[in-house]
Amino acid sequence: MGDRCRKLGLVWLVLTFASVGAAQENCITTARPPKLPVIRASGRYEASGALVRVTQTSGIADSWKPTRREIGSVPDGTMVEVLEDVIVVDSPDIVRVTVPMDGLNLKEGDTILRYAHLGEGWADFWANGCWYKGADAGFITEPDGRGCGGSACSAKVTKMGRQMWWFKVRLPNGKVGWTLSQALDLSPGG
Repeated sequence: MGDRCRKLGLVWLVLTFASVGAAQENCITTARPPKLPVIRASGRYEASGALVRVTQTSGIADSWKPTRREIGSVPDGTMVEVLEDVIVVDSPDIVRVTVPMDGLNLKEGDTILRYAHLGEGWADFWANGCWYKGADAGFITEPDGRGCGGSACSAKVTKMGRQMWWFKVRLPNGKVGWTLSQALDLSPGG
């Protein structure tokens, strides 16, 4: 009986620490949040050559950087080829923890800084001395109530930050330039 209890206890310890360690293994320890702006590719359009539709007449710039200059425009309805993309975060979303999160070592009232939104609940975020890159942030409820639903929700956005999603595209005439995501239909088939 004692041997069986020890084995069950060992199994419990392994399972408990494995679940806590799963979130912590993605932690890149850093005492301070990342310096702004934070810049990264979304990872969804790396050399994809995906075709997307322009949904509103849009300017095309020579760069996504603040020193950019407009080099043309593309009319709505045009299909363009995505060459690459970049998310530029000028200020992160402020997220408040509403329910303790043992896996992230967070308690109610703690703050999470959410940076790049990567879609389907995934994001880059900083909390409690850890940088999580491309992590599951599906526990966050958006200010309008979208996002997380049900009992798994443990944090809520209290202030939206500022991020811009830039796309380097090739126009049908071969010209290449950068435009913002708001001008593009990014759904499959565009």
